[in-house]
Amino acid sequence: MRFPMTVLRVVTLGPALLVSFVLTVVVCALLRPALGLVVFMAAGGVLVALALGQLQQPAIAVLTSSRPATEAEFRVMAPVLVELAGRGVDIAAVFVRRVQRPSTPVAGAIGRGTVVVSPGLVDATYRGGVTRAEAAAALAHAVGRHQALRPRLELAMLAATTPWWVVVATFRGVGRAFAWLPFMRLAWTLRGVVGVICVVQSVAEGRAAPGLLGGAVVALTYLVPAAGRRIELRVEVEADRFVLARGLGPVLAGLLRRFGHPMTLERMRQLEAVVEQRQRPRLHLVHG
Repeated sequence: MRFPMTVLRVVTLGPALLVSFVLTVVVCALLRPALGLVVFMAAGGVLVALALGQLQQPAIAVLTSSRPATEAEFRVMAPVLVELAGRGVDIAAVFVRRVQRPSTPVAGAIGRGTVVVSPGLVDATYRGGVTRAEAAAALAHAVGRHQALRPRLELAMLAATTPWWVVVATFRGVGRAFAWLPFMRLAWTLRGVVGVICVVQSVAEGRAAPGLLGGAVVALTYLVPAAGRRIELRVEVEADRFVLARGLGPVLAGLLRRFGHPMTLERMRQLEAVVEQRQRPRLHLVHG
């Protein structure tokens, strides 16, 4: 069944917004009354300002842990931006991430015409490890992903869900720390059974509300990742089409293949299909 993108976005963002709001209220309630009110009002004011398009650059720097590109870094990326501009992709600002980890994306688009690139991409472009066309393909794919998502009030939503992502990162860290325990993976696999038992037992004891709440939380552990995977698949397809339309599909396919990025045969053929069509000779009928 194909669900609308709006429904998938609600499934993924709804819990994040709810949990973030509850955590913010709890933290403000733990402070002194006057200080808690000031913090809550300040947080609301920042969200309103971001929704109105203000504080764009500092918000991008904080939310993506990046900084504006230095003059030397921008000079390195300038030919790539010129290449993209010639293909109809306009980028207004370039930010560089402060720290690069194995999970750090090569490039991402955010806000109004801003891309955030990894230090590795800048270094590889400077040293020639990545050609100008390959760097342009990576940035074009990031822009295509952003356009496929069509995020509304993007920076405000990212700021509003920050508490949720902090909690997620914390639990992931704890999970990695105890992943060596044999029963951890089994317990996570059987969480659905635990949820059903929780609901049935609570209803039988006349405490339906806590049981239903626990069951809903367990159900979300299935629904949210599934919705996220569907969104990722659709966004990747749309981003590939965006790159193809700019004539950079084969370049992107070669870049992904060279760096060992996992890629299905269908995606590889789709990215390289334009080459086959362009190289195919055209027959013209000549009327005498």
